[in-house]
Amino acid sequence: MGDSENKELVGQDVPKKTESANNGTNKQGGRIQKLKAEFGRIIWPDKNTVIKETTAVVIVTVILGAIIALLDFLIKTGLDKILQIG
Repeated sequence: MGDSENKELVGQDVPKKTESANNGTNKQGGRIQKLKAEFGRIIWPDKNTVIKETTAVVIVTVILGAIIALLDFLIKTGLDKILQIG
C-alpha cells in the first residue's frame, strides 16, 4: 500500500456493530445466560483446601501483626530515649 492509499483511510469512521438490532429485547436474558455459563466453569475448592488456605492466611496475618507490633515498640522506645537525651 502506498502513502496515498493510507491517507485516504485516515479520519474515516468505521461503523461499529451495535446490539440495537434486536432493540434490547434479549439483552438482559443473554447476560443471565452468559453469567450462568461462567458460573458453570468455576472450579470451586474442596473443604480441605479452604481450611488449609484460611489457616495459612490467619497464621501469616498473626505473624506479620506481631512483627509490626514489635517494630512499633522498638521505634517508639528508641525515639523516647533519643528525645530524653536531647
